[in-house]
Amino acid sequence: MISSRQIRNGFVIAVLTIMFVATVVFNFGTTSAWAATLPSQLSSQPQLATMNRAEAIAKNLEGKAQEAIGNVTGDPKDQMVGKAKQAESQVRNAAEDVKDQLQPSGRSKAVAKNIEGKAQEAMGNATGNAKDQMMGKAKQAEGRNGNAIEDMKDRIQNIFN
Repeated sequence: MISSRQIRNGFVIAVLTIMFVATVVFNFGTTSAWAATLPSQLSSQPQLATMNRAEAIAKNLEGKAQEAIGNVTGDPKDQMVGKAKQAESQVRNAAEDVKDQLQPSGRSKAVAKNIEGKAQEAMGNATGNAKDQMMGKAKQAEGRNGNAIEDMKDRIQNIFN
């Protein structure tokens, strides 16, 4: 025989599943579309930053689920813990936003690569090491390519501005 506790647990699981699917599909309760921003972060940010962002998203969903459980069961402790987890998620996302802003630009990476190449080529010239000379020239070419890409980005941006 099915007890009322089993029925309640089944109901809670069904409600939480529906809430999770609705949150993911329709982006309910968030201020920005994380699903839309995540692919761009995957391509431009290090793996660690992406994992931190994913953990923040998971913490937010966990908090929403716990708050929903508290709302369904009427437990104020679950409601408050759920809200606290959501707040922690917002802090983690804000920290990741600051990290994103502190990342060096493409132009500075290109200049650094060019300087590194010049230093390596000079070291190769001083020691007579042909491998260092060639690697230095290759890094300088990589730096020039990076600068050319940044110049193209600037031109395209100027067209649209």
